[in-house]
Amino acid sequence: MAESLYERLANNRDSSSPALYYENKRISYPVLLHRVRQMAGWLRRLGVKKGDVVTVSLPNIPACVYALYALNMVGAVQNIIHPLSPVSEVIRTADDTDSTLVLLLSTTYRENRELFRASKRRFAFANPMYEHSLHMRLLCRLQYGAVPESDRIFDLDRFRREAECTACTPPDSASPSVLLHSGGTTGYPKTIELSDDAINSLVAKADDLLPNGMKNRSMLAVLPAFHGFGLGMGIHAPLFWGESCALMTRFSLKKTVRWINEGKINFIIGVPLLYQKLMKEPSFLSARLDRLECAFIGGDNVPQSLITSFNRLMEEKGSPCRMLEGYGLTETVTVCTVNTIANFRASSVGKPLRGIALSIRDEDENPLPTGEIGEVYVAGDTLMNGYRNDPEATARTIRTLDGKTWIRTGDLGYLDEDGYLFLKGRKKRVFKVAGINVYPAEVERIATDLQEDVYDAAFVLFETPKPHTVLFLVRNKHSERSEEEIRSILRARLEERLLKYSLPQRIVFLDDFPKTAVGKTDHKAFRDVGEEENA
Repeated sequence: MAESLYERLANNRDSSSPALYYENKRISYPVLLHRVRQMAGWLRRLGVKKGDVVTVSLPNIPACVYALYALNMVGAVQNIIHPLSPVSEVIRTADDTDSTLVLLLSTTYRENRELFRASKRRFAFANPMYEHSLHMRLLCRLQYGAVPESDRIFDLDRFRREAECTACTPPDSASPSVLLHSGGTTGYPKTIELSDDAINSLVAKADDLLPNGMKNRSMLAVLPAFHGFGLGMGIHAPLFWGESCALMTRFSLKKTVRWINEGKINFIIGVPLLYQKLMKEPSFLSARLDRLECAFIGGDNVPQSLITSFNRLMEEKGSPCRMLEGYGLTETVTVCTVNTIANFRASSVGKPLRGIALSIRDEDENPLPTGEIGEVYVAGDTLMNGYRNDPEATARTIRTLDGKTWIRTGDLGYLDEDGYLFLKGRKKRVFKVAGINVYPAEVERIATDLQEDVYDAAFVLFETPKPHTVLFLVRNKHSERSEEEIRSILRARLEERLLKYSLPQRIVFLDDFPKTAVGKTDHKAFRDVGEEENA
């Protein structure tokens, strides 16, 4: 029988590496497993059993890691959502999934106590400062107030008083064990069912991507567990391999630099903003960068100039580290293609991971030849089970073709002759101008390559009052250029690289972009912005 997430962790009980770095602590594998088993005992005492759904809305604190494996140990399905979600959204999601218990921070209780009292759910609250000093723990309690316990309200931190649970009844490895949520950029967010098999299959490939493997190395885990990249590669991958996870509740430049200098971080995974901040931090530029080995980047609009400048810095500092762009989606747990140091092609998102296959197909699901643009399909052992309670969407997305099971990604791209994937954007975000396909992601990538001046970009077609295109920009707050200067430079670059049909008719600066529930740019919401602009 395949292993569960908990069983894979338990296999590493004798590892000599620290399991977690957190603040100034090193948490060993024996201590981590002890806490996991204590929490499993506490969950069992509350009546949580195999098949129950438990909603988790916690940041990257040790209790979040304990919960990940304890819930798996007792066979619960964990519904993981953004730790900054409004309490009303937490409760709505718990209701939608019929959760028997909800785990969240004690800092949310006081301001939302009426919502908690009105709900029929059970709630357990964790003090975010519990693993800090006693002084910090008490200060947090003083600032946000104590949580009064009742038959539905619990102090999550009391699990540390429990005896260890000895009975392991994990979910069937092929059954849904984790629920994550899509970005919802083209519609209402979907709940994605992932199995232990899919998650373990992904992280088993992590060793292939690293020039010297995972042994005796540590991964920075700053992306939260609600994010497939954060859950799979940030937290579970190092613990799957018996190595170290540098757990960070929120991104801190100073802490990141300190941990690099102390040898606590060898690998970084992150989104462009994380690296943009690092590259502007003087202490990072003078850090022990020779201790870094790989920096993986993903997400919307990865500027090629960021990759180039990061890699140039690493080369100048004598570091073997290189920034490597990858691609994935929650429906495949996360990453399914990535550049590596051994196999790298500029502007691509790399080759498929071991055991993953790609196919580029037309509107009728026929395979397209090398170099032709079509929808990206992914096959392999990391696919989701489906969308929860949405069989129609599942049937549209999971396709059986040519004897294989594929995920339709909704992304457009092409494969070159060596199998590298080049993305062109979201299928639903492609529009036509004078009958010519226009790919917003192309325009946005060129804009964000001006990283000193442009923080974010979104290219949108409006149909009224007559069809017209607008390129929305968020200006980098450190830019020394005026908006008009940026417009002029950007227009020249766009005209140099694109057909006239892809050129924006207007360039508009905004303070920020509308976001979806998981923090991605909400392109549908630009309709409202467009109406305001046209008013």
